[in-house]
Amino acid sequence: MSLSGQKPPDRLVPSARTALTALPALPRGAGGSGDGGAEHAAPPASGAEPPGTPLQEIVRDLFAEAIGVPRRTVHADSDFFRLGGHPAAAARLLAQARRVLGARLDGRALHEAPTPARFAAAAGERPAAATGPAGALDGALDGEGSAVLPLRLRGALNAGALQEALGDVGHRHGALRNSRLGSAGTRLRALAAGDHLLELTLPADLVDLWSHTPLAAELALAYRARAAGRAPRWEGPVPEAAPRARAGDLAPTVPPGSRPAPADARVGRLALNWDAGLHQRLARLAATQGATLFMVVHAALAALLTRLGAGPAITVAAPVPARDSAALRRAVGPYGRVLALSVDTSGDPAFTALLRRVRAADLAAYRAGAAALARPGGVALSVLADSGEAYEAAGLTVRAAPPLLPLRAAALGLILTERHTPAGAPAGIAVTAAYQYDAVGETAAAHLTGQLTALLEAALDAPAAALSRLGGGARPPLAPARTGEHAALSPARRPAPAAVLVAG
Repeated sequence: MSLSGQKPPDRLVPSARTALTALPALPRGAGGSGDGGAEHAAPPASGAEPPGTPLQEIVRDLFAEAIGVPRRTVHADSDFFRLGGHPAAAARLLAQARRVLGARLDGRALHEAPTPARFAAAAGERPAAATGPAGALDGALDGEGSAVLPLRLRGALNAGALQEALGDVGHRHGALRNSRLGSAGTRLRALAAGDHLLELTLPADLVDLWSHTPLAAELALAYRARAAGRAPRWEGPVPEAAPRARAGDLAPTVPPGSRPAPADARVGRLALNWDAGLHQRLARLAATQGATLFMVVHAALAALLTRLGAGPAITVAAPVPARDSAALRRAVGPYGRVLALSVDTSGDPAFTALLRRVRAADLAAYRAGAAALARPGGVALSVLADSGEAYEAAGLTVRAAPPLLPLRAAALGLILTERHTPAGAPAGIAVTAAYQYDAVGETAAAHLTGQLTALLEAALDAPAAALSRLGGGARPPLAPARTGEHAALSPARRPAPAAVLVAG
């Protein structure tokens, strides 16, 4: 997502990887290396891990834009100057960091903190005091309380090496302990000659939405070693995360007209596509306002909920990664938190004024190690971006395939999945509205998603207009769906790209 200039970078932040962007303590497997005498095998992407927090994502975008390189070439530990940064680019970066982050950094800051991870810390980011809360991923968009993280394997497959590699990563990561070919939850399907799909079904509370890329990297590392007849040697033990919160602090705003749902509420899904033109306009508005696409949608959602009668104090649940260290960015497990992002919509502000309030609130939560966590229920918002990471291993290419994403226990969860052209230009956004039948229902979910789209288009046409002047047309109240009721958004489609959650 572009944070400066008119041309957005090749992939959006928050961005937060949100900007929102951006979950608890995992039962540990036996960490450390394998055979003590095994040859060390460097990770397939050592030092090239994506940013692990919403603020790191935003800084990564600032780096890319200041230097003029694609986002995908900038990683959490990429050095600004080795990427091609020069004095003029450094000056641009510091100016944008002051504008976007409100960080007062002098000219020495970039030399002392030349990577996105270190620069984010210099800009005030603090490690998460707690992950979670527990139960933040109860339920699933597909499956029974499970996350399915598929991997596409292309090339000549050595089944024996793959079996051993799965055992290696299972020994290292508690979430993967039972992931062996032939075991429950692990399936290998041949799609064509030299083309396989490895599907790993994992307990939703043992992984998070940011485990997919490190899973691909770790499996590729282990496969490469086993194919060469040796055990893998890991960089270090699986890290300990912050303590896992047992309960959240704030309840997210509930959709007006919704009602409580049972713990085992059925979950439905509606899909809508925002075309490339709308995607491009949203990215441009975010750029001119020093915000992220997530923040723009967050502002529109807060405005919509207020107009539907939820009041001026709006809280949205936002899952974001809490992987501030290199070790956590390489780990498979539940290392994230669900932030409670609150904003005041009172006073009938202009949309751009509300966006400034949202940016301030979101950035404050991203920085704070002890930011408020969201309780289950209410409205949740996520922005996803295709990972695009591929790892080469002994003639085999390992890449994350479209996952079946765990759904946070929300009455209504809006999930935006961005698509980009090979050159990185915005190519459209797949919008999924995941809802609890008993709390919201299909018709209400369809109405709200359609109204959100209309409000965003109105804000793009007149960003300085007061909220009361945005939109138009009937705004039907939300109401629970009747039993057996089926509403649809058109065109309905499932997000195609492999995705990872981003916040920002």
